[in-house]
Amino acid sequence: MNLFSLDKQLNKTVRVLMYPNITFQQDLEKDSYIQVIKNQIKLLNEIRNDLWFYLILPCSVPSLAFDNVTQYYTDFETYPPTMRSNFNVKNIKNIINEAADIDVVMSHLPEHTHALKNTMYNVTQHTPPVFGYCHWFDLKDVVAWNKDSFLQNITGLLEYERCYLNTQHQKDLVINQAKETFNDKTIKKLNNILTVQHLGVNTGDIISEINESPEKIIVFNHRPDTYKHFKQFIALTDKLWETRKDFKVWVPLLDKSNRDYVITDKGDKQWYYNKLKECCVGFSPKQTYGGWSVATTDGMMNGVPYIMYNDTYYKELNPNADFFTTDDDALKLFNDYLDDTDIRNVKAKESLEHLHKNLIYKDKMVAMNDYMNDLLSKQKVMGNSEKLKEIISWIKDNKSMTKKEIMSKLGWGRGIKWTPYRRALMNHPNIYDENNSEPTYNWKD
Repeated sequence: MNLFSLDKQLNKTVRVLMYPNITFQQDLEKDSYIQVIKNQIKLLNEIRNDLWFYLILPCSVPSLAFDNVTQYYTDFETYPPTMRSNFNVKNIKNIINEAADIDVVMSHLPEHTHALKNTMYNVTQHTPPVFGYCHWFDLKDVVAWNKDSFLQNITGLLEYERCYLNTQHQKDLVINQAKETFNDKTIKKLNNILTVQHLGVNTGDIISEINESPEKIIVFNHRPDTYKHFKQFIALTDKLWETRKDFKVWVPLLDKSNRDYVITDKGDKQWYYNKLKECCVGFSPKQTYGGWSVATTDGMMNGVPYIMYNDTYYKELNPNADFFTTDDDALKLFNDYLDDTDIRNVKAKESLEHLHKNLIYKDKMVAMNDYMNDLLSKQKVMGNSEKLKEIISWIKDNKSMTKKEIMSKLGWGRGIKWTPYRRALMNHPNIYDENNSEPTYNWKD
């Protein structure tokens, strides 16, 4: 039974506002933020049946049309530095109006989080806690534009209760650069807020058996960009081509290549996974940013072992992999894997085992769910005041009242905060919210 298909399902609904970080508007379905929250919502719905998500988006996203999702639309800038600087108070205020209920905010854009919290706390009746996830930090050695938003990023992070990021290496980079500006007290707070959460994979996406007879294909399924050291990789495979001509290099995100040994075949997601199964070995390059490599886990879950640059961000991903530091190290490993299928297959099976034991994404969502429950349990709850008693009596007498109807009877201005009253109502044994877009308080004997 689909728990969200009932006309009137009563629950202690938890309403989550998700604030976006969208950088690929030309095809939203391929944007990394969209892909992340799609997976998060799906897995959280498998864990519990009392969530309602409010998503702020530039336009409709069909893959996010879950039964417990409301999509709100507003304009966003497309160029990342401009997008991070442009927060529209009027539009956001209209979305989080007096008819809405927000129990927790999950922000994916620290640069807007201070403004978002400022708007909620000062010009609405909402005072929910904020946690979230950061996809990108404007680190000085990484950004390609003239003026970065690092300081704005940090001041936004300081408004979070917790902010997840991909790797300890990435966290260390952020903390070290923040020390150039902020005092020890602020650094300590930032250190407590930033929490490593390795991006895992779905159990159903991990193959049961590796292809033990792969083709001699080296895959580079990362973006062929400077920050992924793609030119250095091609220079390396040119050296390999000088000594042997029995392999191919597959770069699926490359448009074209003038090298005979490079292929750029493309297809849909399932085609891509099937093609990975044919590959002998993958390459995980040095990264300036030190973030998580979804490209690597894509290959690992399809039975491709990866040789990885010798740094901490890859050792967090798979400490059992083969690591290289120099070109000679990498060339030796390529030759070993291409020449000895048994060596290659052992590492492929080890990769699958590591995924199963350490990198199942649902396990990460179980931990996030526990944190969200803990966060809500610590929020201010209105005591047994006369006004609360009156609200409870209204709900009991009417059997059902929308949030908008309650606020109309109260006639409160923005100075009186509703959030503590909602927490008290959700703690009441006879009062339930409706699993629907509009908050509705129902009395149940």
